[in-house]
Amino acid sequence: MARKRRKNKLALPVGILTVILAVIGLVAVINGVINFTQDRKNKVAEKAGYEELLRPVVMFDPDPFDDLTKADKSQLLYSAIWALLMDEDGMSKYPYATGENFGLQLPQSDVEESFAKLYGTEIEPSQLHSSVDMSKYDITYDSALQSYIIPITGVESAYTPKVYSIDKQGSSVVLNVGYIGNKTWADIDESGYVAPEPDKYMKITLRERNGEMFVSSIQAADGQEIAAQISTTTIAYDYEEETESEVTEEITDITDTGETGAEIETEPLTDENGETLTESETSSQEDEESTDAQEAGVTE
Repeated sequence: MARKRRKNKLALPVGILTVILAVIGLVAVINGVINFTQDRKNKVAEKAGYEELLRPVVMFDPDPFDDLTKADKSQLLYSAIWALLMDEDGMSKYPYATGENFGLQLPQSDVEESFAKLYGTEIEPSQLHSSVDMSKYDITYDSALQSYIIPITGVESAYTPKVYSIDKQGSSVVLNVGYIGNKTWADIDESGYVAPEPDKYMKITLRERNGEMFVSSIQAADGQEIAAQISTTTIAYDYEEETESEVTEEITDITDTGETGAEIETEPLTDENGETLTESETSSQEDEESTDAQEAGVTE
C-alpha cells in the first residue's frame, strides 16, 4: 500500500512537469513560426524592391554586358528615360515642347539623375547627351533646351522582370531574373488562371555605392538550373506553409479551449483497502498530505 500511495503522490508533480514541458515546446514552435513568417515577408518585400528597380532596365531587353563601359549606351539611356516616364507623375509633370520636335520635354538634369540611379556614376551621364544617337527610338536631344523630346506614341514593353533568387556577395548582389513576356495569361479552367513562364532567364549583378544599388552587368543564365532551384524552393515553401498552418490551428484550439491539447493521465487515489476514493475524499487526502509535508518542513 505504501508503494501505491507513493505512486499517487508522484502523479501530480509529474503531471505539472508534463504541462510545463508542453507549454515550453509550444512556445518554441510558435516563435519558430513567427520567425519563418517574418523571414518570408522580408524576402518577398526584398524581391519586389529589386523587381521595381529592374522594370525599366528589363522592359526593352537590353543586350547583355559584363562591363558597363562596354554596354550599348543608347539602351542604357533609353531605360533611364523610361524610368522617368514610368514614375507615378512621369507623364503629367513634364511640359510639351513646341516647334519642329513636338513631344514631352524631359530636362537633361532629370535624365542624368535617373541614369545614375539605375547605373551608378561609372559612366558620366553628362557625356552621353551629344554623343549617343537616340534617333532609332524617335527621341531627339535638344541642346538649346538641354532636354530630350519624347514623341507621344504608345510603346509596349517587351518584358517584365521576376526575381527568383538573391545571392549576396560582399557589396554585390547577384539576381536570377526571369523575363516575363507580354503574353496573355493562360486560362486553365472557368475560374483560374496561370501566370506565363519566363521566356528566358538572365543573371543581373547589382553593386552598392553610397548605400544605393545599381546595375553593373547583365549576363545570360542557365534556365534549366534556375527552374530546378525554383521547383526546390516551391516544394520547401509548400511544406513550411503546411506546417505553419497546422501549428496555427493548434494555437487557435488552445486559445479557444484554454487547454494544451495534452491529456495527463493519473491513477485514482485509493484507500488502505485498495478502494477508489471519491472526489471529496481525494481532496481531503491531498489536504492531509500537504499538511504532513508542511509539518516536515517541506515547502512547495
